[in-house]
Amino acid sequence: MFDPRKSLSAENISKLVRDKNERELCFLLLCDVIGDGAFSNLAIKKADKEAQLQGISLNFVRAMFYGTLTYLYAIDQITLRITGRDLKDLDIVSQVAIRMSFWQLVFSESDIPSYAVVSSAVDIVKKYNSRASGLVNALLRKIDSAAPELKDIDSYNPNVRTSLKPELYGILKKSYGQDKACSVGKALLSPSPTTVRFDPAKISGEDLIEDLVRFGIEAETGSFMPCALTVKGSISGIENSPAYKTGLISVQNEAAQLASYIASPSAGDKILDVCSAPGGKSCHMAEIASDDCDITSLDISSSRLELVKANAERHGLKSIRTVVADSTDLSSFEDSSYDIVLCDVPCSGLGLMGRKPDIRLNMTYEKIQDIIEVQGKILEEASHKVRPGGTLIYCTCTLNDGENEGRVKEFLKVHDDFEVCPVGKFIPSNLAVNDQRNGELSRGCVTLFPDTDKVDGFFIARMERRK
Repeated sequence: MFDPRKSLSAENISKLVRDKNERELCFLLLCDVIGDGAFSNLAIKKADKEAQLQGISLNFVRAMFYGTLTYLYAIDQITLRITGRDLKDLDIVSQVAIRMSFWQLVFSESDIPSYAVVSSAVDIVKKYNSRASGLVNALLRKIDSAAPELKDIDSYNPNVRTSLKPELYGILKKSYGQDKACSVGKALLSPSPTTVRFDPAKISGEDLIEDLVRFGIEAETGSFMPCALTVKGSISGIENSPAYKTGLISVQNEAAQLASYIASPSAGDKILDVCSAPGGKSCHMAEIASDDCDITSLDISSSRLELVKANAERHGLKSIRTVVADSTDLSSFEDSSYDIVLCDVPCSGLGLMGRKPDIRLNMTYEKIQDIIEVQGKILEEASHKVRPGGTLIYCTCTLNDGENEGRVKEFLKVHDDFEVCPVGKFIPSNLAVNDQRNGELSRGCVTLFPDTDKVDGFFIARMERRK
């Protein structure tokens, strides 16, 4: 049986990159993810590293790789409609070859000749499963010659239009209604803009833009966060920029940045970040408080806490210490006098599907129920560490009401010692606020959407412990 891992040796990747055999490289990476369950970011990282060494761009490979994964559900459903064949019934070589070819024929923004797409796919299949080459050739030609309306994603039902399996689309629909669910789902077909956070105490936005331009990176003022810049185009290599290496910037979505603003740390505050890795919010809160605070950053993984330490070091922050701890059981963590406790809890990640297509493939309703149980345990444990009059921040990167405001309501039902705190005063002036959002802000929370706010889907709630 074909094993993509054997073909993804360092030597073979190097050869494929050097020979600019982009489709075969993408094919192997997709087989690694779809067939063997590899994480997409780790799969593409293998090729990125080699491409940087050789000074070769992998823009087309990345677009095809992430595009195929993002549109996979839609590709399968439309292929079934056109050909009558369920791709999941085929071998992995045929599945992946057809799916990546479908993306090139239908969804790619590049004008790729169909004969080149079909012939290259058949060549790949001949190499890895020659017996299937005839079938793949026939199915791809049938797809290519199908009527335009059959290949038009917008002519299908909302699940296909958003390329979301029914259980995931159903969560969006239940949370926000049909129209909003479809709008959000369509927005999640593309990643939100990449943003970097900077510390205004170290550099102004204008000077930072000039610094980045000198390194070949174009950026402009962010959408609503005052210390954010939106990076134009590819950000590959940004971690090699002087601005990054010297701690002037961190890559962080504006939605995630807002959580630290709503926490609103001040000089002298004692802060607990219970699920802190890789440390973006810990570092941001330290910067807001001018590094004059005491932040304890917890995580269950010691290796991930190394990322927190590295980020704090890079920014020159002295107020952060790290502790290995399981946030679902903080009984051995005796201190309970924190001014701010921030819980950026594990979640289904539905707000990140634009740049993490694995979530589309792997997240299920059953997994979400297990995650909700973990969220409840973390919130319960964290609440005991908040001093009277202190603040409890709960946030997720999902767009599931059951994990968001619904989770907060469940917590407040059994915790009359906590109350929601209206968060309108913490919202940056450039963030769009309508009647619906005003109502949410008055209830102590805010949901950010990829369709209207142009950021990752994100939820933040602020509660205070009664004095």
